[in-house]
Amino acid sequence: MKKKNRYKNSLSLKNLIINKLFINSFFYKILLISLGIKVGVNTKFLGPINFIITGKIENILLGDDILFHKNITLKVRENGKIIINNKVVLDENVRLVAAREGAIEIGEGTNIGANTIINSGGVTKIGKYCLISNNCNINSSSHGTSINNYIMDQSHHHGKIIIENDVWLGGFVTIAIDSHLKEGVIVGANSFVNSILPEYSINVGCPTKQIGSRK
Repeated sequence: MKKKNRYKNSLSLKNLIINKLFINSFFYKILLISLGIKVGVNTKFLGPINFIITGKIENILLGDDILFHKNITLKVRENGKIIINNKVVLDENVRLVAAREGAIEIGEGTNIGANTIINSGGVTKIGKYCLISNNCNINSSSHGTSINNYIMDQSHHHGKIIIENDVWLGGFVTIAIDSHLKEGVIVGANSFVNSILPEYSINVGCPTKQIGSRK
């Protein structure tokens, strides 16, 4: 049995330009707009974004008053979309990946902590004024396990992750495919979510269990 490795990693000239050419936030914004990325007013960059674009560059939509810290990665493949709404803050080393027909949307005023990864081959929607702490992992896809192919070549199942408004995730939280965190939910540090969490509930554990509610 011969296994096939389909992995390829080639970057276009656009990728190389926007990954390397950074003078300051103003000129970087002009560069992104000129290459087809929508960028709103007063959005600021503390360094160049690590763009990995093998899909449609116009599928990256950036709103107003966003703050991008250093070493952030935005990756789109196929018809993947990344939509970041107004007043979002992304801390250092955040990585967003949207693939196939998948989408990531981050609502107004939400803060994404350092080293957090959001990976979406399905739909990942984060509401307004959420606090996503450091080192969280949010993934709307699952992975096949057949021995007939390399793990990296397995088929995927894509679902949804919905995080409603005013949600707080502690550090090192993992959110799995088809989870739904309703409005006002709190998830304690180092927890694993794979279910529907009631509004204003406080949850901890692996998998999470409700231990209280916000008053």
